[in-house]
Amino acid sequence: MRWLVGWSSIAASFGTAGRVSGQGGSGPYDHPGGGPVTGGLADADTARPDDPAAERTVVPVGAQLLWGDPDPLWAVGDWRPDEIRTLAADPADPFTRLAVLGCCAATDAELRSALLAARGGALRHLTQWSGSYTAVVQTGRRITVVGDLAGARPVFHTPWAGGTAYATAALPLADLIEAQLDIGHLAALLACPDSPEALGDGTPYVGVRRIPPGHALILREGSREITGYEPVASLAVAAPTADPERAVEGVREALVDAVRARLTAPRHAPDTPPHDPGPVPGMGPADRRAARGAPA
Repeated sequence: MRWLVGWSSIAASFGTAGRVSGQGGSGPYDHPGGGPVTGGLADADTARPDDPAAERTVVPVGAQLLWGDPDPLWAVGDWRPDEIRTLAADPADPFTRLAVLGCCAATDAELRSALLAARGGALRHLTQWSGSYTAVVQTGRRITVVGDLAGARPVFHTPWAGGTAYATAALPLADLIEAQLDIGHLAALLACPDSPEALGDGTPYVGVRRIPPGHALILREGSREITGYEPVASLAVAAPTADPERAVEGVREALVDAVRARLTAPRHAPDTPPHDPGPVPGMGPADRRAARGAPA
């Protein structure tokens, strides 16, 4: 599995290594010892372990730091280098930046243009590129995590340590806050599997919420807001009639562009040669090597 995870807190010093007291789970998060954490809080690492009031430093295990203080963001898992792109609007303004994780066909110029538009509040530009990705925008202390229109790349959030933690998977957040299973959500999922309205923004874990498709999670110093970025059709006024042929052509072009974005992405060949399956009836060693493309 792979996901991105970050958090936002009221305290400006709450950054790369989150300092908490008596909170946090195990599993995807760890307490690194043996020295200070880069960008974190030294007293959290030097606190005595036998002190019940000692504060702990919590960081995701096996994570790659995308940016640090005061609102850190990590990529966790086996992300390929071309699937993680970060961009700053201006080298003189390091706290206005964009992170795109996944397969995205946008150029650097398009990313920078969308970042400048998002700084003014326009978010639709971040969702119009071909591919499958998650975009995170930081503008000062404001963090915006944009979900997709279909809900294929969901975004989850939960209150934590006086602020808000977010991730693209619910399980890491549930582990972070040691959440219990939400029996009501599981019952609704079994009773109405084809009715998303019955589930709402809940998840199988108590306290972990999911933002609806077509919405964005906006964090300002720990406070959170969920806002829609797609225009809502009026129920009183009928929408203009669309030409069926143009509509079908638009869907076809979108699908072709999405597939093209994946096919033109860098290929990653394994470092080791293919595994030899061993003896195969009717094939000798030379035949097996030839089938793998190796010299006979």
